[in-house]
Amino acid sequence: MAEQSSAIPYDLLMSIQNGAMAFRYRGCETFKNPFDLALYTLLLADLRPATIVEIGSHAGGSALWFADTAEALGVAAHVHSLDVTDAERPKDERISFHVGDAHRLDDTFGEPLLRALPRPWLVVEDSDHQRQTTLAVLRFFDPWLTAGDYVVVEDGILTDMRVGPAYDGGPLAAIHQFLAQAPGRYEIDRAYCDHFGRNVTWNVDGWLRRTAG
Repeated sequence: MAEQSSAIPYDLLMSIQNGAMAFRYRGCETFKNPFDLALYTLLLADLRPATIVEIGSHAGGSALWFADTAEALGVAAHVHSLDVTDAERPKDERISFHVGDAHRLDDTFGEPLLRALPRPWLVVEDSDHQRQTTLAVLRFFDPWLTAGDYVVVEDGILTDMRVGPAYDGGPLAAIHQFLAQAPGRYEIDRAYCDHFGRNVTWNVDGWLRRTAG
């Protein structure tokens, strides 16, 4: 369906991807494209999250960018960033890096921690992009998200990059499977998805706002 794809032509898309994969923030690999850096800036200003949870830390550049950008906007947010691998990452009092598995998030994000995290929440799913992994993350956070919180599923653009089958359909398939199983609880926020044109974002159909408890 057209609305589940990006308006960016394939050749241009892959050229932008080359630049995104080379992008560094304060010397750290960050792997973000200019569209999503702008869209996250808008969302941070609009939502003013007190808690940002990122699944998929890599080198920590994204978490550092979230912390710096939130602070520049006057948003007092703490970033909790989880990755399956332990690595040297930036030391910053605004960021807590965790080592854990996206399929076993309760090992890291137990009930006492989650109950203590201030709202609003922004949850960013940026793990291994496999459909079942994204589903595991969405299903884990679903009972904890409240109306007005956001969950952003990254890299649904893999379908437009023609590699979705290598990820069992990838994040885009997971989004629509999850939404079908959670009717009425979320909406795809087209104000972000389509800000620059139809799904001109790597997070195709992936800017999700919790609408009901």
